[in-house]
Amino acid sequence: MGQSKEDVEATKADITHKYQYRETTLPAWRFWALSVGLCLGLFLSMLDASIVATSLYTIGTEFDSMDLINWVALAYTLTYLSCAVLVARVSDVMGRRNAFLASFIIFFAFSLGCGFAQSLEQLVACRALQGLGGSGLYSITMIIFPEVAPKHLLQYVSSLVGMVIASAGVLGPVLGGILTHYVSWRWIFWINGPIGFVSLLVFYLAWPNAKHLPTLQRRTWKELDFVGSILLVAASVLVVSSFQNIGTDSDRWAQAVFIAPVTIGSICFMLLLGWETLVSKLWNNRIMAAIPIRLLRNRVYLATIFNTTLLGFPYLLIIYAFPIHLQIVNGKSSLLAGVLLLPMLGSVALGTTLGGIVNKTKNRLFETMAVASCFMVLGCGLMTTLSSAVDLEPKALGFLTFVGFGFGLSATSSTVLGATESEISDHGELLRSVACRLRKLTRRSARTGNHSTSADSRG
Repeated sequence: MGQSKEDVEATKADITHKYQYRETTLPAWRFWALSVGLCLGLFLSMLDASIVATSLYTIGTEFDSMDLINWVALAYTLTYLSCAVLVARVSDVMGRRNAFLASFIIFFAFSLGCGFAQSLEQLVACRALQGLGGSGLYSITMIIFPEVAPKHLLQYVSSLVGMVIASAGVLGPVLGGILTHYVSWRWIFWINGPIGFVSLLVFYLAWPNAKHLPTLQRRTWKELDFVGSILLVAASVLVVSSFQNIGTDSDRWAQAVFIAPVTIGSICFMLLLGWETLVSKLWNNRIMAAIPIRLLRNRVYLATIFNTTLLGFPYLLIIYAFPIHLQIVNGKSSLLAGVLLLPMLGSVALGTTLGGIVNKTKNRLFETMAVASCFMVLGCGLMTTLSSAVDLEPKALGFLTFVGFGFGLSATSSTVLGATESEISDHGELLRSVACRLRKLTRRSARTGNHSTSADSRG
């Protein structure tokens, strides 16, 4: 993997030295208290990316708009990923704490707006702005953790974050199904209020003093890479929306509604790479690059990007498509559609835990990622053997456990690799690369998931 087979703890100790951490005296109890606030915020932001999976059919029925219902999921995901490009760097200007608090306020405000939406258009607009706040909760949490963690607790951070991300991905559809069945789909957004208030309060009270924080250079607004951020947002929105359009009508492949946005989006992406290359050569010390070219030249990190993209695509597709298929084809309720994902939840948690344990004392990241890929291939391959009969085949739940276990392993490993292959000055930029690979993942899920919904509803 481009590294010697040394102990992970020794590797992190060396990274800690390079990052110029202060000799922190942050008490362990304060770190774990802060972790509660951070993890709850991270959990909510990740939860809202998938909680609508089991509610989309109900929402579409209420607003009488099944063809456009996927935008409820896509609007959040697009801004969630695209704005991580800018929000992480804004935290370099405002400070981590202030940026995190601002993200929380935005997330809460528009979560309430989603719950009170009276039309699909209002819901999509609020979901997009909710994603802006969610992107801050995600990206800033991923930056804060390695900056404040005491040296002897760094080894636990990756497992903790991986478990939160993986668990939220499957708990979302389960919780969404329960709330939609027993109360109303609007409560999947209103529930963010009480949980978020606890998270915000704990985070604010547990924030460490300046002497416990690393020495970081405070940036200015003029150093933000606005050009790169705009190009990345444009590329993300245009390409994903073009695939969303053909998801409802496969005859649009040769029409301008697909060709124009995907072409312009691809051009924006090429301009983005050209611009970031120019920034790295001419203005490296004056502009904080939106995408770190030096990280893209790291073969280990680049391999992790492709691996995460290829493993994440089938996982997200199943999270959305399986519950919808259960409701439309198998006639299951939103509650049962969520409950039937529980086997995957258990295997995700198991994979995440084992991934952390295996790599705790020795670097086995390559082997872990390889095993994760094998389980994902096995699970997805077995899923193709299922029939399209009205009655659900019980073996499908067993197949889902293979997919969940593989994703759990990969979640932990990719988190560790992201930390070990970047420096602390790249933490904000690191989120850009994450956003890029997840943008590709979202684009594929948009087309495949939307096509599945349209086909099932017509059937």
